[in-house]
Amino acid sequence: MTAALPDVLSTRDVRPHVAVWKVHELLRNANLRIPDYQRPYTWSARNVAELVDDIQRFTPSGHYRIGTVILHRHADERGDDILDVVDGQQRLTTLHLLAAVLRETGVDPSMRDVARLRLSPFGAERTAARAKENRAFLARLVQDWDVDALRAFSDAVFLQCEVVVVTLANLDEAFQMFDSQNARGRPLYPTDLLKAFHLREIGSGRSDIAMKREVVELWESIPAAHVNALFAEYLFKIRRWAAGRPVPREGFTAADIGMFKGIRERDGTNEENHWARSFVYAKNYIDDFRSENATLARFRMMKPIEYPHQIDQPILNGETFFRMVWHYYQQGVRLGLHAFNFDELPKELSPLWGAWRSSVSAPIDEQSEPGGDRSRYAYVRGLLDALLLYYHDRFGSQERDRFAGLAARFAVLPRASKFAVKRETINNHALDGGPEVAGVNLFREIREALSAREVLDRTVPEPKLYGADRSRRNPTDAEVIQRLWGLERGLQR
Repeated sequence: MTAALPDVLSTRDVRPHVAVWKVHELLRNANLRIPDYQRPYTWSARNVAELVDDIQRFTPSGHYRIGTVILHRHADERGDDILDVVDGQQRLTTLHLLAAVLRETGVDPSMRDVARLRLSPFGAERTAARAKENRAFLARLVQDWDVDALRAFSDAVFLQCEVVVVTLANLDEAFQMFDSQNARGRPLYPTDLLKAFHLREIGSGRSDIAMKREVVELWESIPAAHVNALFAEYLFKIRRWAAGRPVPREGFTAADIGMFKGIRERDGTNEENHWARSFVYAKNYIDDFRSENATLARFRMMKPIEYPHQIDQPILNGETFFRMVWHYYQQGVRLGLHAFNFDELPKELSPLWGAWRSSVSAPIDEQSEPGGDRSRYAYVRGLLDALLLYYHDRFGSQERDRFAGLAARFAVLPRASKFAVKRETINNHALDGGPEVAGVNLFREIREALSAREVLDRTVPEPKLYGADRSRRNPTDAEVIQRLWGLERGLQR
């Protein structure tokens, strides 16, 4: 039987609701669900112990608010009311474990039975393993308590602990609220909202569920910080700069995710959206090819093909979006993009790190390594990496070394002409070059070029360090510039 909501809400009510719930109201609510887009349960025993300590410390003086839970209210495929947990899943899951352990002691009264928490099937093995560990930890924690202590603690959990519950009908609003108020645990990334959107774009049939599982596993195999870096440091900036638009001061935020939403395959207006046809046709061809040649591909008798992704083309919603993320993450690993921390790479990708990195960019790359001037060259390296990814996306490995040299010389110009290089300095340089290459937007040149040769014909004059002001001369900058242009002169001989 479904428990009634503490506030009588309906999916037809689109107004935001804020209320204070007792923990027992939260745990008995059968409408709650951990949605597909949430990451697995990850709280450690230390997190669990801190929650128990807080309850014991603060409840003797009265009611204790243990945080905020943000819920997305909507109807599921059958029309039933659902409350998806956008924020608070770690605490909620832990409270369910705590309730189960207290019930097993025989002290907790039956009136405190809780509803079964519906977990996401994605990452279920990791969630189950961590839940098992934490449940065992809680059982050990309370096993030495006497009956009075158990009863007092149970009363504290169920009757004195409260949560502030914010219920919204709009998922975007729910994520934005999470973004603004979350200060504990992993911060929310705009890419989490993109994940939720594109999962919703996949259907709900049996084959669609299997597809969701597959693409979520792809997504979850990439560290969350790397997914965010892929979009914030590379894909977003490349799209903005190639279109001649600056990157906003605040960078990539939830307000920008519309850039990575696009074509719905099931959209009936696609027949008239002529611009979308070629992308839908390409997706249909790939799907047919995979289906017809699945056996040959499985036995390695035919090489599988993938959708022809391009950074600056419209996004196909749903499955293709997730495959695009994996595609560019692999490219970024092979190109040795600095925003991806090597120590956090998935094991299967570690051997590929930097396989496509040209030694020509070494004068800049070395500054990012131990012993280098990392802070001084951080923005320069970011610009270089974005150029390398964009060029490779469009022209593959054609004359990779030659472009690496061009990109490195272009990227280092702000470091040569300005004593202080800031984020805005790089932004302006990407859009309009500098004194040596005024009006040059190398990203736009890559976008508009039909052959690699059109890009590679670009030259970058050797700069005068800080305008030849020797009093501000930095030996590292001088060496980097000498090596980059010295290499170019050597190749021209």
